[in-house]
Amino acid sequence: MTMTLVLETDGGTSEFTMRPLDRAAGQRNRKKLAVDAHGRECRRALMTHDGLLMAAGAVAALYEDVEGNAVEPGNVLQTDGEGNILRNLPATLGRPQRPVGPVLPEELLDHVAVKAYALIALVLAHDLADALGSGAIYRVACRPRSSAVDMPAFLLGNGHGIFLLQCRPCLAEFVRHDQPVLLDENLDEEDDPWEDWSMNTHNGGTGDDSW
Repeated sequence: MTMTLVLETDGGTSEFTMRPLDRAAGQRNRKKLAVDAHGRECRRALMTHDGLLMAAGAVAALYEDVEGNAVEPGNVLQTDGEGNILRNLPATLGRPQRPVGPVLPEELLDHVAVKAYALIALVLAHDLADALGSGAIYRVACRPRSSAVDMPAFLLGNGHGIFLLQCRPCLAEFVRHDQPVLLDENLDEEDDPWEDWSMNTHNGGTGDDSW
């Protein structure tokens, strides 16, 4: 099924087909196989605590309520941290939308890319083409199907084409190479991590030898 992205700007409507980018494309892809002592390929399996061997695909997942009763997937509701029910947002592919931006590069850097698409322009509005050619970045909604989770996507271009990066927020704090280390001023003497340095060196704590 062909995925399309439709964007509306002041200069008109732009339409793209989306081609997923494979990380291994253009590279030699080596597959590792697990074999037994006779060279026969092994398959993954699970063994229960009572010795029952379960081959791949023999395990089924199900949802349960607080009382342990099975719940049909269609009756499962997603909630936020406060217990509020999250309603599904409609799919965006093939539906016209206005891109947000241009946004600052820092907004893109605050996210982690999980999928990448190459966009082939079927129709490209002149204002969007000029903006992407000058390095502008836009944020768009990209939901292949209805979902309660809205993962942002960023539209950008370079000399090799136009691309869409589907992302999730990065929760890790950025640490610079020259960032100073903050020590706890309330560190007790008995908690000093270098207290036993002299006991772990051969030269009386001169630090000439490794631990």
